[in-house]
Amino acid sequence: MIAFALPASFFTDDHDRHRVSPLLPIGNLLSALPHEMMAAIIIDRDCIPSAQDWLERLAPPCAAELLPLDENSSISHPWIQDMIHVRTDEKGAATELVSAAGNASASALAKHFELVTAVSDVLLDGGNQLVGPDFRLVGHPSLKDGSGTGVDANAVELSQQWQKVEALDGRPVHSFGYRPEDLAVTEATLDLSPARPAPMAMASRKMHQCGFHVDQFVSVTGLRQDNRPLLLVADPVAHAGCGSRAATDLKQKLDASVHSLIRQGFAVRRNPIPVSPAIDSNKCIPRLYNNVILENVVRSGQKQPFVWLPHFGDEEALGEFDEDNRQIWAGLGFDPICVTGWSHLASRNGALRCATKVISRAS
Repeated sequence: MIAFALPASFFTDDHDRHRVSPLLPIGNLLSALPHEMMAAIIIDRDCIPSAQDWLERLAPPCAAELLPLDENSSISHPWIQDMIHVRTDEKGAATELVSAAGNASASALAKHFELVTAVSDVLLDGGNQLVGPDFRLVGHPSLKDGSGTGVDANAVELSQQWQKVEALDGRPVHSFGYRPEDLAVTEATLDLSPARPAPMAMASRKMHQCGFHVDQFVSVTGLRQDNRPLLLVADPVAHAGCGSRAATDLKQKLDASVHSLIRQGFAVRRNPIPVSPAIDSNKCIPRLYNNVILENVVRSGQKQPFVWLPHFGDEEALGEFDEDNRQIWAGLGFDPICVTGWSHLASRNGALRCATKVISRAS
């Protein structure tokens, strides 16, 4: 089961004037889902006629149902990943939806899927955490206490927020961030040896995060390399007239973040991403190839697990990056499902994972 949230602007704004159609990538993803999946699409009540018309014309293979909010509620953005957390049982079936108080989307989904809701005092955007089989990777600012004080990934004392996040389900929490002194690290000097011993616990140091959310530039694979959890981390490249400065700055921050991840016991592979002008704003921004939906279980009748991968080459000259990222995932043993159209949401700094919330992975 998977959920979407579509704001009224997706149905009402004059997107043609800006060359963008935000419903296009959403529709392409729905059309790429297996027929046995169930999709719930939360919409504003005023959008029911437009949404029904769009869904009927789309006719996705999966079962898709519109969930209108009550007339006093509305959807402000499409990034449902940030709105709701899902608690599951040992088989992966959803048991509880956790959100901030008064979350109308959580209430609508809970009613539809017959789940209970809970309010959490842990404020943590879904996009700023990645959950693996035996770890939780969280963007460093989300591990800071309300006072603004935080800790290094290897600090002696953990913040109260860090401890609260770790108490969610007992998974060890790791920090996605970088130390300013690591910005001078390059791939040539970076020690990628899996045998490198973990450092001694150190005093708290200043940390920064690259990007808004960890899922912009990091993918969990569910695999292990040299007995370490394997992560895929973006490697930026300047493209299509974007100067090297923006890509170089981003690369330095991600290289330093990789340094931190390796110190914490992760194995890392890199995947190329372009920093390229957006089709609507012309701003030089990265394309988020790491923002994927991943399965580690092979579906019945298939030979490999699926990974749904955002593509941009249908609208931009980025076919080479599409192919390179497909090949990386195929080389890791996955069957990449290519979902086109994400250039239309690139300037909103989100992609495929941001726009979805997996409610249950149970078959």
